Amino acid sequence: MFKRKSLIILLTAVMSFGALAGCSGGNKGGSSSPSASPSASPSDGGGQVDVDYKNMSAEINIYGPICRGTFEKEFLPFLQEEFPNYKFNLTSKCSDKLELAEAITSGIKFDMLLDVAAGELREDFMPANLATPMNDMMQKHGIDPGKFQEGFLDSVTIDGDIYLLPYSNSNFVMYYNKGLFDRFGVDYPWNGMTWDEAIELANKITRNENGTAYIGLWMSTEHYLRVNQFSQGFVDPDTTTATVNNENFRTIFQKLFYENSRNPVMQARAKEKFFGHGDFNRDYVIAMYVYTTGWIRTYETSLPPEWGVVSVPVFEKGGPGVQTYAKYAGLTSTSQNPDAVMQVIKYLTSEEFQTMRTRQGEMTVLNDKQIQDQYFADDERFDEETRKQLVEAVTFNRFAPSRPLHQFDEVVIEGAFADNVIPEIVRGNMDVNTALQKAEEIANADLKAEMERVQ
Repeated sequence: MFKRKSLIILLTAVMSFGALAGCSGGNKGGSSSPSASPSASPSDGGGQVDVDYKNMSAEINIYGPICRGTFEKEFLPFLQEEFPNYKFNLTSKCSDKLELAEAITSGIKFDMLLDVAAGELREDFMPANLATPMNDMMQKHGIDPGKFQEGFLDSVTIDGDIYLLPYSNSNFVMYYNKGLFDRFGVDYPWNGMTWDEAIELANKITRNENGTAYIGLWMSTEHYLRVNQFSQGFVDPDTTTATVNNENFRTIFQKLFYENSRNPVMQARAKEKFFGHGDFNRDYVIAMYVYTTGWIRTYETSLPPEWGVVSVPVFEKGGPGVQTYAKYAGLTSTSQNPDAVMQVIKYLTSEEFQTMRTRQGEMTVLNDKQIQDQYFADDERFDEETRKQLVEAVTFNRFAPSRPLHQFDEVVIEGAFADNVIPEIVRGNMDVNTALQKAEEIANADLKAEMERVQ
């Protein structure tokens, strides 16, 4: 059942608190505090204010999933250098084990959200009244929404209001284990493959050898569904009912879960133990695996000894890849220093910071091919040829449009789909039409239960 249930219940309990807190921030990006916004008149530059924010004093309280060690290594040194008079305080969901509802009731007035996903905006921060539109503040601080690649702002824009801004993206690739392809004398996959071609290649791998089941192709199911190539949503916002029994999911389920699993070896293994990350990157029994680019940065411990990456297969030649899968930063409704926060976000989305992070292996969100081509340029582990292959794999497909997001999407993704019907299709116990009908029944029952809990 739905893994985020307890969080929704907690958030419901603090919504009234959040509503009161939200009044202090103002609309369209909040009102300025005395410490961060001395008196100044708008310049002629599109409403921007000519103030030296960088050298002002400000204290910024940050909340997000980011682990403290990651923040202190990958963000804090650069922020302290750029803003020498700013003090940054992080409340980390990862390190402090503090969920959002508990963080809100702790009494801390958060200024900034960091390392959050687009889905969390509707699942967590909107229900808690902690998110706030940033349009006016973006204009004031000269942050051009047109500089971002297409798709990144769609998922965090509601009724024309932008609530979060992206600063990194984990695209998806298809990893492959060269050792298995070499062992079984099968050609490596390539950029621009269709799913039909990938499944045909996978069938040449799938076999049982000396009691070990080798599987040609699988993916991180829940991750793929979130960024599915048809941009299909999961919940109707008007009725809070599941939008799963349709042609888009029928095509996805038919190809990825039904046609890909007709081999009896794969079905038998799925009945014994269903597939996961470890089958690819620990036990080395899956030849191709679709997942985010996050594994590339830690490939020594995250991938097989001999590995490669290509673009995610598409349903038809030239068709779109997956949707964006970005990390975002945002201004809170409770911020005491909104101008200082916007300066920090402006820096995180600047060409300077984006270039530096891209060269370290974090994909840029900017619509700038020169920066995109510098992916992993500072990583001495990769020679130039390997690095070019990485760049080509992650940029080969265009992004699919962002799907409509809903607060209860994970009820469908984790519950009805991943925990129930997909394993049954792969095990050979259920056809696609029956699976989608069953998923619709399960999802609607779960959605009704969630609605009753939050009312």
